[in-house]
Amino acid sequence: MELIILVFLIMLFLSIGSLSSVVIHRLILMEFTDTRLNLFTPRSHCPECKKSISLINLIPLFGFLIQKGKCVNCKVAISYKYPLHEFIHLVSGLSIYFLFNINLFSILIYILFTIFYILFVCDIEKFYIPFYLNLSISIIGVSGAYYGNLFNIDTLNLLNTSQFELSLYGFIVGYSILWLINFFFKFLKKQDGIGGGDFLLLGGIGSLVGPISLAPVIFIGSLATLFVGLIGKYDLKKELPLGSGFIIGLLIYLLIKFFELSLFGLVL
Repeated sequence: MELIILVFLIMLFLSIGSLSSVVIHRLILMEFTDTRLNLFTPRSHCPECKKSISLINLIPLFGFLIQKGKCVNCKVAISYKYPLHEFIHLVSGLSIYFLFNINLFSILIYILFTIFYILFVCDIEKFYIPFYLNLSISIIGVSGAYYGNLFNIDTLNLLNTSQFELSLYGFIVGYSILWLINFFFKFLKKQDGIGGGDFLLLGGIGSLVGPISLAPVIFIGSLATLFVGLIGKYDLKKELPLGSGFIIGLLIYLLIKFFELSLFGLVL
């Protein structure tokens, strides 16, 4: 029975990884070109020759291997990004499963991972943070705090309030910090220094971790943004993928917090 569940999860995570590739590709095209594509139609096709991809070649990872990394029609190389997205989703999904098993918490964590992943890639590639996906993070964060202590927002015994209020405070603080920074920057330079999508993203992160944990997330995320800017060969004087940096900052912070608590539990 466990083997059947594992095989099912492997196929599920690979399929969601494949779907995320499609969503990323089409969202960027829909935002920056005059294409008639949408998220649902037309069916998957080669971006070069426009020929529809057969069902067997749509099988995640295996389809890429079957085609030997090239379109069967025009022989143009298929981007490595497609199998990479699928592999990352597979590893991340299985990690969540082995750490937390299957429950409401692990499902929400994987949903959030998928949303953050799409936002991360869109921001890295085009400085684009799709609004509705961005907003959904705050909705999940506030709803999770309202209906139960799903994310266990840390207070460090500094705040004596409910998880729901902490989530709201986290959203307000996260959004306001970047809004204020941009307000003063715009006042001085007469132009925006931070995109509005970054305000909402940090607000969403705040709704998940609360106002107190935003400090390390912002610090780590700012360093990550500079690192991404350097290795990505961005023009550091013009624009950096700040949203992606905050997503990395959130991931590193959560990993540090989780493994520190796990180690502490083993010591006890």
